[in-house]
Amino acid sequence: MLPEIDLALRGGAAALLLLLAVLMGRAPIGRDARWSVLAVAVTKSAFLAASAPLLAGGPAALMLAVGAVAGLVPLAVTWLLLTIFLDPPTPRAPWVAASAVVSALLVGSLAGLVSPTVCGAAGALLYAGLLGLALDSARGDLVEDRCRARPGFAMAIAGYGLGITGLQALGVATHAAGWFALLTSTGTLALALAFAGWILRPVANRWPGPKPAEADTGTAPRATAAEPGAEPGAGADPFEAALIARIEAAMEAGIWREEGLTIGALAARLKVPEHRLRRAINQGLGHRNFSSFINRARIAAAQAALSDPAQMGRTVLEIAYETGFASLGPFNRAFRAETGQSPTEYRRAALERAPADRRNPAPIPASLH
Repeated sequence: MLPEIDLALRGGAAALLLLLAVLMGRAPIGRDARWSVLAVAVTKSAFLAASAPLLAGGPAALMLAVGAVAGLVPLAVTWLLLTIFLDPPTPRAPWVAASAVVSALLVGSLAGLVSPTVCGAAGALLYAGLLGLALDSARGDLVEDRCRARPGFAMAIAGYGLGITGLQALGVATHAAGWFALLTSTGTLALALAFAGWILRPVANRWPGPKPAEADTGTAPRATAAEPGAEPGAGADPFEAALIARIEAAMEAGIWREEGLTIGALAARLKVPEHRLRRAINQGLGHRNFSSFINRARIAAAQAALSDPAQMGRTVLEIAYETGFASLGPFNRAFRAETGQSPTEYRRAALERAPADRRNPAPIPASLH
């Protein structure tokens, strides 16, 4: 009886995940968001089939193919968590590489080539890291709905993965054990239901990246936040207009030069609750991450300094310190993310253009002759 209940739960979880992927495929969200949900739905459904005790005696070729797809679960889950919780320019490559290694081990484990203990230990390390990443990156998150859901969502997905892989790593259980199989199927169905309840609520600003064109849906999408660089206060509640003006004034006064500036420190300086400040910067100024918001001003100042011939004697490190960065590494990453060049490359190109600009000044408009 227990194996039949387990199989029914697995079927329900797989059906729900695939239905969710279809619904998300028609939602007004970016391409990365659509594909990451689809990847989790397909790979997790394959994993539910490959690890089901009742299906263990299926055709060998078919089970091998299903196992190969199922092994990609760590990679798909990592992609989904990074898409939801990690905004650019935070590097994603190390996490993708780590999840690819764990996926390769899982494929080997399902094929009987890798010890479940080794695979479980690697998976536990990955999910523990993802859990820490999701919680640590919450400090600069400006998307209110995502910020509220982050602890529970991260604990549910990464914590569940950590628990399952941890039991395998300790040698306590394998998928052949009836109770462990039932735990896996029940937990997956519960997670799928919780995820569906959260993700299907109409909060488009939860997802990063460009949204599909209006033609895809036939209606103009409702704006949930002003675009960065738009008129201050555009898209925000009129009640927040005064706060947005104070934020702009503080930025113009150079508060962004303070090393290690946090949203909590800025909220204390402006004497406003932190949640109101998050909402104002996100919905009024169009920024999803506090570090990106502050770094935009810092990089603009650094660009001006690097392109100034009078400051050629100053080192890149000096300019990094002056603009609020604690070290050269974060400055280089933020600068490249914003401009597509390293600070040294940008300075070289800017200074090479300077003599040409002086030799060929812009023509004086006819109205000023």
